[in-house]
Amino acid sequence: MQGLARQSLTDRGGAERGLADRAAAPQPDFRPGLDGKGPLFGQIKRAVAGQILRGHWQAGERLPNEEQLSSLYGVSRQTVHKAIALLAREGFLVRRRRAGTFVATGRHDRFALPIEDIGDVVARAGSLYEFRILDRRSLRNGEAVRWPDVPDGTPILSLDCLHLSDGTPIQFERRLVNLDAVPEVAAEPFDSVPPSRWLVDQVPWSSAEHTVRAVNATADMAALLGVEPGAACLSIRRQTVHLNRAITLVHFLSVGDRFSLSGASITDSATELNL
Repeated sequence: MQGLARQSLTDRGGAERGLADRAAAPQPDFRPGLDGKGPLFGQIKRAVAGQILRGHWQAGERLPNEEQLSSLYGVSRQTVHKAIALLAREGFLVRRRRAGTFVATGRHDRFALPIEDIGDVVARAGSLYEFRILDRRSLRNGEAVRWPDVPDGTPILSLDCLHLSDGTPIQFERRLVNLDAVPEVAAEPFDSVPPSRWLVDQVPWSSAEHTVRAVNATADMAALLGVEPGAACLSIRRQTVHLNRAITLVHFLSVGDRFSLSGASITDSATELNL
């Protein structure tokens, strides 16, 4: 890659070497050009994605860090962080704590749009959003719960959460998180940030699968959501995956007349670049 000098990193042995062993030591003189279109974070995102899609940055290579990139482009570190976070979410990059940011070894060309965070939906409607963690347990897959796409025995965090709008329950969430893939979630108390928002902000994903169907509230769910048993509800099952590794499996149950889905199609970085 032009402008980057390669060097070997310290041998960490075995599987722990991962992408870091193939990394290049980035030099701060490499600067993919910006296209001048739209917000700076979007321009930086497209510039970096372009280098990856055109093969100028190879799988496993380490990018300049956020401080270097912010200096190169003359923008805030927050702007660079937003661009890198979006690329990680699309599966272009892998962020490794204390090691740096690397070009992913595999990704999908298009990425599913996640269901909009319920907190954003409530806030946009001008209402007060609240959430409550009803239950939190650490389990092993196959004990009490079974996650088909995760090996038996895998450590899992199980969370039950209730979402409210102006004090009225609108959605129940039951979530499983793969602790092998996201070990740091075990220490997150979720005092001020709900699990869905925390995962979106902290964990990259490259694909999402959704199943949506209409159901009637059971007696237990009706009592929790404050509706009559048999009330019409919307059931949504979503699993997110990053680089063929399941991250989280979640079931949402929303009160039919208190919740709606809306959204718009977006293009991925490859489409934006006409590649």
